[in-house]
Amino acid sequence: MKRSIAVTALCVLVLSGCAGQTDTVGPAAEEAGKVNPQLQALEQAEQAGLLDGDAVGGGTLSEEEVLRQVGELFDTSRYVAAATGETLSVGAEAGRTHEYLVVEVSDEMGEPVGKLAVDRETGETYHYLGDGVLDDYATFPLYDPAAVHTYGWAGSYAGPASVGLEIAQEEEGRLTYRFSDGTEGVAEITGETAKSADGEINFLLAENIVTVAGGGLTGNYTAQPAVTE
Repeated sequence: MKRSIAVTALCVLVLSGCAGQTDTVGPAAEEAGKVNPQLQALEQAEQAGLLDGDAVGGGTLSEEEVLRQVGELFDTSRYVAAATGETLSVGAEAGRTHEYLVVEVSDEMGEPVGKLAVDRETGETYHYLGDGVLDDYATFPLYDPAAVHTYGWAGSYAGPASVGLEIAQEEEGRLTYRFSDGTEGVAEITGETAKSADGEINFLLAENIVTVAGGGLTGNYTAQPAVTE
């Protein structure tokens, strides 16, 4: 019987800002929490025992890696990303805690454009509104929907700790995958989930992010804009 990553429960997040001191965020920040398919998938995978012995996301992203990842989201000849020294600690009901680094983006004249918060475990990026409130990246002023992979599995994805993932889909119901560490294979697709032929790796596609569980490669892999000549 095929097993797939189940997304069934709403993760209620409690956010706190850490800039020299950690404060509890009020109801307004809690109301800003949204259903997060990727975080839910990782929680469900952990509960199902898929992550046993598996280093989630390959480790914690360094500040340098976060800045490099953010720099891939816009034209670095016109905009600059810099770490603010602020972090967010996000805890889910299940007791799992994620740490976010806050990055400020400015234009070439030094005028601030806005802030982003990047999950140091999964690499997922949010628009940071301040006071511990995270919003969908699509609300960020520099968000370009035309540059984002919008449908299907095929494409290039960037994961935590600089791990890359390439997915091709040449026939219905099946995809081929290759991670930058050389791990590759085929997976059978069922809706928005897929399982590798050897049963070791599960995939979930949601909101331009492929969540991987298993195979020592667990984490969220974000779709990258296609390179044009």
